[in-house]
Amino acid sequence: MFSINAGLSIFLLFFAFLLLNFPVSIALGLAGVTVFFLFDIGPVETIPLLFTGAISSFTLLAIPLFIIAGNMLAKTGVARRLIHFAQVLVGPLPGGLPITVIVGGAFLGALSGSNVAAIAALGFLIGAMHQVGYPIAFACVTVAAGCTFGVIIPPSINLILYGVIANTSIAALFAAGIGPGIVLVIVLSVYIYYTSKKHDYPIPMVDRSWKNVWDAFKEAVWGLLAPVLVLGGIYGGIFTATEAAAFMILYVFCIDKFIYKEMAFHSYPKMLLESGITTGVIMLILGGATIVSYILMMDGTAELINEWLVTMGHGSKIIVLAWVNVILFISGMFLDPVSAIYLLVPLFLPAIDSVGVDKVHFGAIMTVNLSLAHITPPVGLALYLAAQIANVPFMQAARAAIPFVICEVIVLVFITYIPSLSLGFVKLLT
Repeated sequence: MFSINAGLSIFLLFFAFLLLNFPVSIALGLAGVTVFFLFDIGPVETIPLLFTGAISSFTLLAIPLFIIAGNMLAKTGVARRLIHFAQVLVGPLPGGLPITVIVGGAFLGALSGSNVAAIAALGFLIGAMHQVGYPIAFACVTVAAGCTFGVIIPPSINLILYGVIANTSIAALFAAGIGPGIVLVIVLSVYIYYTSKKHDYPIPMVDRSWKNVWDAFKEAVWGLLAPVLVLGGIYGGIFTATEAAAFMILYVFCIDKFIYKEMAFHSYPKMLLESGITTGVIMLILGGATIVSYILMMDGTAELINEWLVTMGHGSKIIVLAWVNVILFISGMFLDPVSAIYLLVPLFLPAIDSVGVDKVHFGAIMTVNLSLAHITPPVGLALYLAAQIANVPFMQAARAAIPFVICEVIVLVFITYIPSLSLGFVKLLT
């Protein structure tokens, strides 16, 4: 009874705190600490040791660095030029403007590793889509969906977290994120193209002359080079993921100061403060989730979950992965991806290992699944932020998000049961 009561108590308290409007980081940590004392899990000194141990990793230093780089991209004009280049390429197609958002989101995902930067950079396109005739809710959800690429396409903060917890190569995980990102761009773009033709949405006039394409490319080339240099440096053995994040900051700073010249020095303190706040929230979540994971391990809940998954799956890889995906999808409706990764990876890995699923492949599956958390209510952070920008009722945006969620679920099935879509790039690059 002890293990069941302790495990259930954590989740009941966590959701109770969420209903009381506590921030996720506080709700998670408070639930863990409360249960730790109520069930006398261990000595008091264990709590600070767990908390500090969770965040004292050199690899995790990449997270604040990529967050800073992402904020710089949004403020230095790099993101705007990339979006303009995407619009020149795909703008004249049916659904060209929303497809621009999807392609632009993929570009930004390959630069920042964060959906926060994508929201900041793509938000203005909601009004632009609505002005030319797209329904406001459709425009809102398109931007929210475009922001999901930041957690899939490398460099991805979520893949870094998974790699630290699963003790897996970050470089291999980055490579595994490329295929899913490309498939997701294609599927969402096809859906938007079909919907735009069906409803006869207007096609904005875009100059696609060779001169205009070349001019847009020249403006965007410095942003396009960034992921090539970063990923090339990682796979070429020049630097680690953490060093790549530091290089990204230096690179964006240099191209702005010497080429674009848009971000004034007095803007940096505010940008660094915003980045610090985002980093602080993530680190609080990591610390709280570590305490919760420790309790679930110590009281036997993790072992019960592992046994349940193996039993329900009858030892079949296909069925176990299906159950895991269902649990991840439901968890993503209530948890942000960072919390879900830290809580669920330690619980699922034993079952995943027992049926012979590659840990890098599972990292790609989990990342794609949890990218849905950004557009699935009741939490749906990207959907919520986009709805606020568009001044659209959240439930209206949530209804409009259903076809996008279905598209991403289809991609998730592909990634889950066709391992070569993710592992093929791992073999190619590493």
